[in-house]
Amino acid sequence: MKDKVKSVIIIILILVGMAVIAIGVKSILEKIEHDCIECNLIDDNMVNIIGNNVDVGYENRVKDLLADDKEVERKWLIKKEDIPYDLKGKDVYKYEIEQTYLCFDPEMRVRRYNGGESYEYTIKTNMTKDGMVRDEYNITINKEQYENLVKKQEGITIHKTRYQFYDNNQVIAIDIFHGDLDGLAYMEIEFKTEEESKSYKEPDWVIKDVTSNKNYKNGYLARYGIPKEE
Repeated sequence: MKDKVKSVIIIILILVGMAVIAIGVKSILEKIEHDCIECNLIDDNMVNIIGNNVDVGYENRVKDLLADDKEVERKWLIKKEDIPYDLKGKDVYKYEIEQTYLCFDPEMRVRRYNGGESYEYTIKTNMTKDGMVRDEYNITINKEQYENLVKKQEGITIHKTRYQFYDNNQVIAIDIFHGDLDGLAYMEIEFKTEEESKSYKEPDWVIKDVTSNKNYKNGYLARYGIPKEE
């Protein structure tokens, strides 16, 4: 209970401090009174979109990840043509995501899933130096709230297709970017703990681990586009 209250207080303090999105904040604060949700890369919007036909292993892993308010995540740069998975398989869940930033510091964003099946408001704070761990607070919002907030856009809107599936006891997310970021692709995995993330053996088909490189964070992409080769 104390953790829940703490999370709500953090969200409210950040929202109150953002006068530039006052119209959206008013509706968000009303939402917080009823429905404050703490989650990570694997969020309730995605679970709801999937429906009832969910692999048991996948479902259990998602529940395990949702039980914590910390996002522990690693990210790899990949080439689409090197992806070894069948992304059209029956156990692969596909989402079309429109991701728009309202503020970069602290990081605040909204998402629209599958053209309007669901909407989400997210705050990310307290990222560690290695880029692996941070607090993430997601709040399910409605269409009206989303449309109020998205008017406060900073940077470009990120358009990407996410393919999500269960493999070797992990929930794998493959992001294929479109529009201004066409040609970019990531693999992301969220872990329960830092120890688990560090013990994960990197697959040999990825280009490189970009978890600690801020240039490959989505917020950076929204401001500056695809990073130039180092």
